[in-house]
Amino acid sequence: MARNALGKTKSRNTQSSTREDEVAERRQSLLDAAVAVIAQKGLIGTTISRIATEAECSYGVVSFHFNSKEGIILAALDYLVDEYDKALNRNSGTPAGRLKTMIENDFSGKVASARRIAVWAAFWAESVRVPDYRQRCAEVKARYNTFAQTEIATLAEQRGFKVDAMQVAQSLNAMIDGFWIANLVTDKTGEAGQAFAKQSCLAYLHSIFPDDF
Repeated sequence: MARNALGKTKSRNTQSSTREDEVAERRQSLLDAAVAVIAQKGLIGTTISRIATEAECSYGVVSFHFNSKEGIILAALDYLVDEYDKALNRNSGTPAGRLKTMIENDFSGKVASARRIAVWAAFWAESVRVPDYRQRCAEVKARYNTFAQTEIATLAEQRGFKVDAMQVAQSLNAMIDGFWIANLVTDKTGEAGQAFAKQSCLAYLHSIFPDDF
């Protein structure tokens, strides 16, 4: 009897784990579909029906997982942020190394693809009129400015330099944003455009920290 009970418990746990995996996979497929639709149609043109079509599922499946259009749109933004954070190595190496990693990440094929940049641009554009988007985008921008500012301040202290770390950090991130938009509108989101943007950002840091960049 005990062995049977144990076997049934293991079976239930396995079934539960399988269901959780299936739910996670479905949510992931819906987020990928949302990113694709936002990139193609913008936020105004994105609908649950279009996301469902892209994901090859029913309208009800999207609604079940995310409740509303706003729910899946904000989840798609969080997905891009999480994706970026995972690629950004915050915990190893030197301040200069972490800044280089950030720039490499910002102009990598995955993060700086035309589709990804189009989604970011859609949120930036709509943040002018939608407070929820503006607040979320502002939080994300502040977080990455703080990350860069901390690394720049630490590096300046190590080198005995006097720099305005906040100004340098915000200038660097403004360059990155500018190259994202410029590359998108001039159709230079491929390797050549990304390489040029990356070298330009490194050249800016080299002008401040010539021995590190």
